Amino acid sequence: MTAEGHPIGLKRGLTVLTLAGTIFIFASSGPFGLEAMVRDAGPGAAALMLVLTLLFWGLSHAPVATELSSAVPEEGGFVRWVEMAFGRFWGFQVAWWYWIKMLADTAIYPILLSKYLGYWLPDLGPGAQRIVRVAVIWIFVGINLRGIRTGGRLAVAFTLFILTPFAVFVWLGLPHFSLSALRPLVAEGQSTAAGLGAGLIFGMWCYNTLDSVSIVAGEVEDPTRAYGRAYALAIPAMFLVYFLPVVTAIGVDPNYAAWNERHFTTLAYRLGGEWLGGWIGLGALVSSMSLFHGALMVNTRVPLVLAQERRFPAFFAAIGARYGAPWASLIFDGAVYTAIALWVDNFVSIVVWNQWLNAGIYTLLYLSFLRLRLTRPDLPRRFKVPGGWPGALAICAGPFLVCWVGVPIGGRDKFWLGLLGLASGPLALWLLERFLPRTRDSLEGRSLGGRS
Repeated sequence: MTAEGHPIGLKRGLTVLTLAGTIFIFASSGPFGLEAMVRDAGPGAAALMLVLTLLFWGLSHAPVATELSSAVPEEGGFVRWVEMAFGRFWGFQVAWWYWIKMLADTAIYPILLSKYLGYWLPDLGPGAQRIVRVAVIWIFVGINLRGIRTGGRLAVAFTLFILTPFAVFVWLGLPHFSLSALRPLVAEGQSTAAGLGAGLIFGMWCYNTLDSVSIVAGEVEDPTRAYGRAYALAIPAMFLVYFLPVVTAIGVDPNYAAWNERHFTTLAYRLGGEWLGGWIGLGALVSSMSLFHGALMVNTRVPLVLAQERRFPAFFAAIGARYGAPWASLIFDGAVYTAIALWVDNFVSIVVWNQWLNAGIYTLLYLSFLRLRLTRPDLPRRFKVPGGWPGALAICAGPFLVCWVGVPIGGRDKFWLGLLGLASGPLALWLLERFLPRTRDSLEGRSLGGRS
């Protein structure tokens, strides 16, 4: 690790445009999967929560991530921020929670891809679907082995391919929408709290990784400027490609209870014929592939950073000499994703479990933001959340409310599983200290990036 927080062997390959594309495919990749949000939460709750979670969740992430990325432009991103604020124990916890969350979350996308493939191959059986999932995993592991510059260029191409047909979908279908289509607020048979809670969980899922791309700051060209500009491109695109297709689809087909995982494709066929239905059907496949690709670009850097600081097995520190890719971490993650893709079919359960881990991650992240404002005013913040302390506290209010009230309501059915996930962090650290003695030395050693 260099003094600038740039792990030896990595290469800076992301520009503003390719970083914006990476943010889009990593955190969004289109509205696919939100059919379940409308069906399970209700049409009104779905539309409402897409707006509220943007305002009180997504738009909090981007300014905080921009400020801290400009102050600490290092590989590891928010893991660095937490360590600077609360020490290396809590830095390890947030890194571990994020890593296991993303190991589960990333496996969603090959599962979704195999389900969307049913539009093209309706006779595709469960066994064949699993073969498709495994093939996709290893194709994109291979692409990511060619480095982050290649990955960023592919991210931009994916973004344009996904956005274009939905612009046509909205243009053709939005005249069918009226406000009455948003009734009922919650799905039939759901209580108001349960419907809004389900909408909240999906809304969090839509925006909850916006700050995670800070992890690759050591591979971004001029990161102190690039992050703010990239978020300014990516976030409007994300909101519009969620909200407008959802309300358009509700207007075209108010029978939300009958929606399935491929309903955008079905409605596109109804509105535009075979060419639009086929494009959005193919877009669904591309979306799942791009989400998986973006997650590989980002998540594999967490164990790399920990390993290069001797806090994780040394195997994960390996970086390819030609392309600067963390090949060992990519291979390991590919093996884990393969196991999950072979044995799991219900991605909604993964989404709900992940929000409990997010509650721990984001609680520490926003507390770190506030603590670093107090203890490290000297950090060179090229961008700063406006409004002084009132502005800083206000931007944290929404995420704290979501973490401490929304997640316990919306994710109560997975409470014990979520608690087990959070408890795994201290257990993992204890095991590493016991069987990897250098971990204790590292925890007691120097501060990150030469900072205290």
